[in-house]
Amino acid sequence: MKKLSLILAGIMLASLGAAGAKPVTMWEDATGDATMSQAPQSIPAGWDLTSGTIEKKGSDLLFTVTHADMPPTGSAPEASRFIWNFTVGGDPYRFTVKSADIGKPDLLANQTTERVGRADVMGHFRLEGECKAEPTPAGPEAINCPPLAYLEGSFDPASMSFTVILPMKEVKAKPGTVIGPGSDQICIICWVSHTAERSVSPNTIIDSAVMTKSYKVPKK
Repeated sequence: MKKLSLILAGIMLASLGAAGAKPVTMWEDATGDATMSQAPQSIPAGWDLTSGTIEKKGSDLLFTVTHADMPPTGSAPEASRFIWNFTVGGDPYRFTVKSADIGKPDLLANQTTERVGRADVMGHFRLEGECKAEPTPAGPEAINCPPLAYLEGSFDPASMSFTVILPMKEVKAKPGTVIGPGSDQICIICWVSHTAERSVSPNTIIDSAVMTKSYKVPKK
């Protein structure tokens, strides 16, 4: 009987490990609520957020964001970008995602220029550090987030989603580390207008969501 109990306990632990490695839904958002001041509601441009998941695969964490619509291009390049603020073990990080990007200087906002000459035509996936509001020569404050790494990822218009691959070493995550919601500089999770992406004005937000759960990195 004792041997049987040990076998059953082993099976239960294996099942929990497998379940922990599956995608976990971190947030959901209603469809049909993407807006822009210069366009009608529910623009079919890959901006209408529906859900976000995190999944562990090997030594990587996969962040997948799903939409209610997405054209073959993935989303309107150079017109908008996606932001996801989160914490890893309490330390703040942020993703900036675009379906395409051509690096260019932004001296007016005192931003770094390390992307000058860099072209990401199949998708741009950037990990950034703690964001800070800084004054600009033009007057209004801008939100500047130092780039930490350029990550692998992909847009999949067929499933109306994109995935960012985050190596756990980039954020010093390990089994048991908790990933939670980040602070609200512009938004916690949102698509924003590209031209005003770093503005603190909420008028630049196209669609937004709130991360309602925390994710504990599983062992397997």
